[in-house]
Amino acid sequence: MNIKNKISKKLFHYQWQLMFNLNDDNSEQYQNFKKIVPPNNKFWADPFVVFKNKLYYVFFEEFEYNKNKGHISFLTINEDGDYSEVEKIIERDYHLSYPNIFCLNNKYYMIPESYDNKTIEIYECLKFPNKWKFYKNIFENIFATDSTLFYKDQKWWLFTTITNEKDPYQNDLQLFYSKNPLSEDWTAHPKNPIMSGKAGARSAGKIFENNGKILRPAQDGTKRYGYGMIFYEIKILNENNYEEEISYTIYPNWNKNVIGTHTYGKENEIIVMDLRVRKMFKKYK
Repeated sequence: MNIKNKISKKLFHYQWQLMFNLNDDNSEQYQNFKKIVPPNNKFWADPFVVFKNKLYYVFFEEFEYNKNKGHISFLTINEDGDYSEVEKIIERDYHLSYPNIFCLNNKYYMIPESYDNKTIEIYECLKFPNKWKFYKNIFENIFATDSTLFYKDQKWWLFTTITNEKDPYQNDLQLFYSKNPLSEDWTAHPKNPIMSGKAGARSAGKIFENNGKILRPAQDGTKRYGYGMIFYEIKILNENNYEEEISYTIYPNWNKNVIGTHTYGKENEIIVMDLRVRKMFKKYK
């Protein structure tokens, strides 16, 4: 570590925060987004959004530094941009993050990342938004991150990043499909892995449709983990083939103290993103 990095480590610490933009057509002016800043002893990342009853429910990873693990929490944002206190909803003995939430038969389910448990898990919502219970594992003995579901052509498509056993720094994006997302009956896509490497092989939020395009947000970790995001337009998605191409990118160039962004959520009139911020060091408890 050089002298500059040693000084930086003593003076600054780095924290993931949330930011959002509501009812604003000029959505690329990221410096104008409203920040939601956690206490110094935590960070908040990986936002997923549900719009229900005129409220935006933002589910995210809440990481406590002293415990060195994350759990799933949520807050609400109303249509005026006011947001609520944070409430914890799912915690396990192991780390949880990336709460991919989906709706099936008018009921909500969630697939949080449970890499440390070597599983891909589903949780069932008993009472929205804060009562959840473990439902089942759909994959076991797997080192998977950032699992993301997408429904198309009467099938559920599961994008999940599996760590390469021979090279732990190599990410392989695998694609599976099933008629029932709650089952253990998943078919591996013949094109697997559909992408490998540090640029694009880890998902960065919910796959969404915009102006007739299907967009897959993905992480760009080539410079450092959580540096930026690449948005791929999915051109072909079926049982035999998969093709995508880069549509646009987001990098943290709007403020010198913002050094990363790696999850994007767009729902109704809101955009919610996370950002990694360099802050003056303050001892946390």
